[in-house]
Amino acid sequence: MRVREDFIEAIKAAHETGGANRVRETLARFLADWQGPPPWIGALERGDFSVIYRDGALTIMNIIWPPGIITEPHNHNSWAVIGIYQGREDNLLWARDGDGIKPIGALTLSAGDTHAMRRDEIHTAFNPSQSLTGAIHIYEGDFLTTPKREWDPVTHEERPRIMADTFGRFET
Repeated sequence: MRVREDFIEAIKAAHETGGANRVRETLARFLADWQGPPPWIGALERGDFSVIYRDGALTIMNIIWPPGIITEPHNHNSWAVIGIYQGREDNLLWARDGDGIKPIGALTLSAGDTHAMRRDEIHTAFNPSQSLTGAIHIYEGDFLTTPKREWDPVTHEERPRIMADTFGRFET
């Protein structure tokens, strides 16, 4: 479908010419045009964690958050751009604190909102609603092979992030 290919090409061009900020601006324009899920996705029916485009420089994913899902505090070890096309995503922001982490703020993203995350940003993401939330996530590099870290939500002990475990939690 050409619409999907046009989106991918626009994001790749933004990445090549301006990095995360240009990618965020480009994604925001698409979200405004779509006014809901991208035309190639259709109505949201279940949780999903799927790749739209991936190479060594850039990964574009469609993430559909099941109601009530929450992630452990984690990083991406790359910059990331998040754009919500349906629903809401709440984030608790963290900073390293000695051997652990401490909370430093919060961020709520609703349909039409975008956010560019720094390479070193740590966050917990949560769908607080009773319905599915849909989002486009764009990462610098190959998201599937970049090592990531997470922290125990209670003890704040740092550990490797096992993405297969995360993917499995999105299936509903």
